[in-house]
Amino acid sequence: MDAETLLKNASSSGKRRSLTELVIQALNDKIDRGDYPPGSKMPTEPELCSEFGVSRTVIREAVASLKLGRRLIARHGVGVFVAEAPGHSEGTAFIDSTTLNNSMHVLELRTGVETECAAYAAQRRSEAHLRALKEVYARMEIVAVDDDAECARADFEFHLAVATCSENPHFASILRSMGQEIIIDLRLKHAKANPKERRTYIRRIQREHGDILAAIEQQDVTAARRAMRRHLNESLERYHNLTSSRAE
Repeated sequence: MDAETLLKNASSSGKRRSLTELVIQALNDKIDRGDYPPGSKMPTEPELCSEFGVSRTVIREAVASLKLGRRLIARHGVGVFVAEAPGHSEGTAFIDSTTLNNSMHVLELRTGVETECAAYAAQRRSEAHLRALKEVYARMEIVAVDDDAECARADFEFHLAVATCSENPHFASILRSMGQEIIIDLRLKHAKANPKERRTYIRRIQREHGDILAAIEQQDVTAARRAMRRHLNESLERYHNLTSSRAE
C-alpha cells in the first residue's frame, strides 16, 4: 500500500504529526516516480491541500521538511521547485534566504520572550510543573538522534514546559501561536548533514536544556535567565553568520 493510499485511510484520524509524515512520503514518492520532475515547479498550497485532503499547516510542515531534506528549493517570489540534484548540498547551503531570515527573526523574538520566561519559571514553578518539565527532559534523551523531526518536536515541548512553569499562561500562548515557525527553526538547527556532527550537536543542546532545568529546579532566577539566553543566542549567532557570509 503506497503512501497516498495510507494518507486517505488516515485522513480522518486527526493526528497532524501522522498526516504530515504521510504527506512527506507521498510527495517523496511522486518525486521519485517523476510525477514532479527535477526543476519543475510544485503545485500551490491550495492545490496540495485539495489533492491530499489535509490542512495548509500539514502541507507547510511537509514542504518545510522536504526543503530540509534538499528535495525542494524555494525561490523567493516565484514558488517551490524540485531540486535539480537532491542530496548534494552541504551544511545549510540548501536553506533559502526567506526561510533563513524568518527563522532568525523568530529566534530574536524567542530570545526576548523566553529569557524572562525562564526567569519567572525559576521563581514561580510548582512541584507539579517541575515534575512535568523533568518528564519532558527525560523523553528528549530517548529520541533517536537521526530523526530531526522528532528531535525538533521534543525540543519544542521542552520550551513549552518551561513556559508552563512560569505560571503565566501568556508565555505558553505565545509559543503555541508561533509553533509552526518554531518547529521549522528547530528542524533547521537539528538537520545536520553529518551523523557524527548531529550526535555532537544533540548532546550539546541537551546539556544546555539540562542547565535550564537545573536552574529552574534550584529556583535560581539569574542562572535560569542566563542559561536560556546562552541557549538561544548560540543559534541566533549562527544565523547571523550565515546571513553575513551570503551577503559577501
